[in-house]
Amino acid sequence: MSPLIGGYVGRILRVDLWRKKAVGEPLSKEVAVKYVGGYGLGGRILYDEVPPWVAPLDPENRLLFATGPLTGIAPIAGRYCVITKSPLTGYFGDANSGGLWGAELKRAGYDVIILSGRSFEPIFLFVSDGKCEIHSAKQYWGLNAREADRAIRKDLGERDAKAATIGIAGENLVRFAGITNDEANRMAARCGVGAVMGFKKVKAVVVRGDKSIEAADPDALKKINREIVRRVKSDQFLLSFTKGGTPSLFEMVWEIGDVPAYNWSRGDFGGQGDPAVPKISYPGGYEAILSGIRACHNCPIACRRICSVKEGPYAFEDNVEGPEYETQAAFGPNCGIEDIKVIAKLNDLCNLYGLDTISAGSTVAFAMECFERGLIDTGDTDGIDLRFGNGESAIEIIHKIAKREGFGNILAEGTRRAVRIIGAGAEAYAIHVKGMEIAMHDPRAAQGIGVHYACAPTGGRHTEGLTLAAEMAGDRFSTEGKAALAKSVEDWAAFYNAAGFCHFALEFNAYTKDSAIETFNVVTGVALSYNQAMLIGERIFNLKRAFNMKHGATSQEDTLPDRLLKQTAKSKTVCNLSAMLPEYYKIRGWDMKSGKPTVEKLLQLGLDDTVKDLWG
Repeated sequence: MSPLIGGYVGRILRVDLWRKKAVGEPLSKEVAVKYVGGYGLGGRILYDEVPPWVAPLDPENRLLFATGPLTGIAPIAGRYCVITKSPLTGYFGDANSGGLWGAELKRAGYDVIILSGRSFEPIFLFVSDGKCEIHSAKQYWGLNAREADRAIRKDLGERDAKAATIGIAGENLVRFAGITNDEANRMAARCGVGAVMGFKKVKAVVVRGDKSIEAADPDALKKINREIVRRVKSDQFLLSFTKGGTPSLFEMVWEIGDVPAYNWSRGDFGGQGDPAVPKISYPGGYEAILSGIRACHNCPIACRRICSVKEGPYAFEDNVEGPEYETQAAFGPNCGIEDIKVIAKLNDLCNLYGLDTISAGSTVAFAMECFERGLIDTGDTDGIDLRFGNGESAIEIIHKIAKREGFGNILAEGTRRAVRIIGAGAEAYAIHVKGMEIAMHDPRAAQGIGVHYACAPTGGRHTEGLTLAAEMAGDRFSTEGKAALAKSVEDWAAFYNAAGFCHFALEFNAYTKDSAIETFNVVTGVALSYNQAMLIGERIFNLKRAFNMKHGATSQEDTLPDRLLKQTAKSKTVCNLSAMLPEYYKIRGWDMKSGKPTVEKLLQLGLDDTVKDLWG
């Protein structure tokens, strides 16, 4: 049993990269109860240890790997989170991944790893049974993420170990580089966390252990596990989701106008009647590349897609994972690419290089529109014909982005910075919030998404509180009540993400809210109510907000690209953000002028120490 409470190891590993020194320390029970884990616990540490004058690519920035108490112990809860100051936004950054790495970190003896400083040469960490070894990674620097993952584990003689690895994009400080795991099939992708890892000269964090992490009530957890498996195997939607995964959602959300096309500018895919939609959908064209399914740790849903393209110019290694919905949409309709094999190739390249497919696809779409509008030409793009739908050109520019070659070096900065270099009105076509390219869900199709994107601490994220499912039950084009809805969904998401739950555990009703709280209590041994969980979520959300405000954010940044506010697409409407934003600020307890959480709100949430930072 953990010396802390159930579900936790009770240990943090601190690694000083300057000195190549690793030290374990206890995890405070008080902090764990207050911030849970993941980006709650990691966010608290980041807030305390990274002052505003520290840049994202600075040795004094932190890079944290954090699990939740449910990670690796409860069903459909195999997640871990990477937390840092983002090189893409300059504000709070986090990325979340599933697979097997998070559970293995806890078995290796830690809940959290904190990296500080910067190594003078490439290194990797090997964390096993409570110990940490620091090895040279010179021979692995320059390898893609999959090659490095396999080579390091082989050379260690630890084939069953799990590696979190950067590819060449992280080494080259591409601002939307991610950190891969499970042989570059899963990725903590968003916010440029891989660039921070590359800056610190850390190629991989390899974990291996046999430590048993116990629930406070093991018998009750076994009962819950059986019930969750029964629910998943008897629910028709979940059974369908196991077969099709996130690509099976594509056609459904396309029909309601939720999927962007041609850099968020059009409401068709391939022309009148959307002839390209079935070419990449499941069921449909996606079936041509689908060869199997795979599960994350202790997950009966098994939504991961194994894909195969064996021959031709878009072939890639067998038995690797294919595009999820976000990638399917980002490189599909948003880039105008109609060939699922091209999309699958782009997905695998991003995994090998360690690139966030949402930001990568969005950045390519931005460049394609700039090209078609004459803002750039082949003289700027190294001869690449960057027109919408040109899959070969998209592949070529992804290589250049990861390697920071030619025009790819500009796009490697992300759309917000690329605008400053391209000029000539390119800002109108850069679809981002706070520098973060937004996820593939259109706020014109469901109004609550708009206020969520505008105010989410890390920019336009779908995993921090997407309101779409709730809005589908009512009038999704109305703004009435959407501010309150966004806050509620965000606070709940902040709690369950911090706990280690997978998004799909809650989104698709494998768990109800009551059973999720019951599971948390059974694992940890605390007696948390739903309202208390929501308060924790609100605390975490506002801690991120406080970090941003402390680091220079302003209320003027709580907005959306003009295109989403003024130009219609498939849904035939625009996002009426101005009708929701004042109400959202009021409900959140944020100052109407500055956007800062008020002193009263901070004190109510137990964030007393942030008051002086924000209000003097």
